[in-house]
Amino acid sequence: MPSSCAKNSGRWPEGGSPIRFARGVLAAAVGLGLVGCMPQAAPPAQPTNPGQSAVRAVSPTASASPSSIPSLTASPAVTETQPASPQVCSPLEGVDLKEIPGRISNPYNPPPPGSDNPHEGIDLADLLPGTRAAVPGLGVRAVLDGVVAVVLADRFPYGNAVFIETHLEALPPVWVEKLALPTPGPTLAPGSTALTCPVLPGPLPWEGDGRSLYLVYAHLKDTPQVQPGDPVSCGQPLGAIGDTGNALNPHLHLEARVGASGARFASLAHYDASASVEEMANYCLWRISGWFQLIDPLTVLLGDDRSEVR
Repeated sequence: MPSSCAKNSGRWPEGGSPIRFARGVLAAAVGLGLVGCMPQAAPPAQPTNPGQSAVRAVSPTASASPSSIPSLTASPAVTETQPASPQVCSPLEGVDLKEIPGRISNPYNPPPPGSDNPHEGIDLADLLPGTRAAVPGLGVRAVLDGVVAVVLADRFPYGNAVFIETHLEALPPVWVEKLALPTPGPTLAPGSTALTCPVLPGPLPWEGDGRSLYLVYAHLKDTPQVQPGDPVSCGQPLGAIGDTGNALNPHLHLEARVGASGARFASLAHYDASASVEEMANYCLWRISGWFQLIDPLTVLLGDDRSEVR
């Protein structure tokens, strides 16, 4: 079909005026030229998804650019550095750790295996200024984070006391190494000590993996207001210095042992007519059986270098 832009040719119609016919041809040519020679508008873009909005339909086609390509450079690994030592708090309210050695009224003097004498911890006293007179009432605080293992209500010889367990695996390995903990040794056979030690039937509930550090806070003025299983934080109040149990003068008996994790005693006592068979058996397990080995409490408080507070 010829293009509408081609020149018109042909004869005039019969009876028509040449001028009129020329004008008609010219008008038709102009009209057809405007329609046929104008560029056709592109059809509107149809969205590929009928649910897309109009804004999204007319958005330019996304093209990859250097700035939109994710970086393949590996991010540096983030490693957490474990502290060299845990938070250690003073066992006496208002007394700095470095001052604790000056508060000792009876030093650590561990007995030989199987013996219960002479002294298995340190005694800390609050003295009246300028005297050697010990007074009760100074607040006692937890040394480490841990869990309450035992609570005693005025049982001889510890009196009112609380035992707090801290799992060794929860402590920084470097700090644990500096404690110079004893390696687990053989336990003593029943009847091998001079102390009367009943034997409880059945396996011990803590016979298994894991070792823990146990701290004993004894001779407290009042029964501790915590229960076995309660979490304890460093510096948490535990009571006040008293003279319950085997205490001639008010003081805090602080004892440290390492032994099997998860040890729990309903009660323990000895050297007293009111002590039950179970209490005496528990006392022997704790004190002389070898299950729970002594360490110097000052090592826990001050580290391997006694002159440096950690």
